Amino acid sequence: MKRWTLLALLLASVSLVAESCPTPKVEEAKPNEVQNCSQPVVVPPKVEVKKIEVKERNACTLSSHNTIHFQVIGQGVAPVSTVSPAQAMALAKRAAIADAYRQLGEKICGVRVEGRDLIRNMMISRSTVRTQIDAMIRNARILDTKFSDGLCEVEMEVTVRGDEWYPRLAD
Repeated sequence: MKRWTLLALLLASVSLVAESCPTPKVEEAKPNEVQNCSQPVVVPPKVEVKKIEVKERNACTLSSHNTIHFQVIGQGVAPVSTVSPAQAMALAKRAAIADAYRQLGEKICGVRVEGRDLIRNMMISRSTVRTQIDAMIRNARILDTKFSDGLCEVEMEVTVRGDEWYPRLAD
């Protein structure tokens, strides 16, 4: 991918230089100099090399010069059959944290989606969709925790620094 991008930039710069280059000039002889008159002296055109700056297309793309913050809100519901309200709140918080980690994994590493349809008599009789996430999340911080009516919401954030992670992920 990098090679194709570099090749495209090279071809674009060569075509720009070819359009802007002047035609070769024939140098005229000075009266006191001896010269070979069989062929004119051709002065090659000066080629200016301009540095092409490539601006980042997407601010959410990790590069070695930026930092990306991922922020999610996970939700968990307290189960009905618990021994005490404290246990219900603890389980709801645990479920909300797991949901937040899942959402971070989806944002950072992506989701693999697999779908299958079973068709009988020209009608869909069964349709299944499976999603799978394979991610390793470290150093995620819990910013806020809210409890209301058996629902726990956990706000979580993780920061990915480009100078640390880009060399590992670029290859």
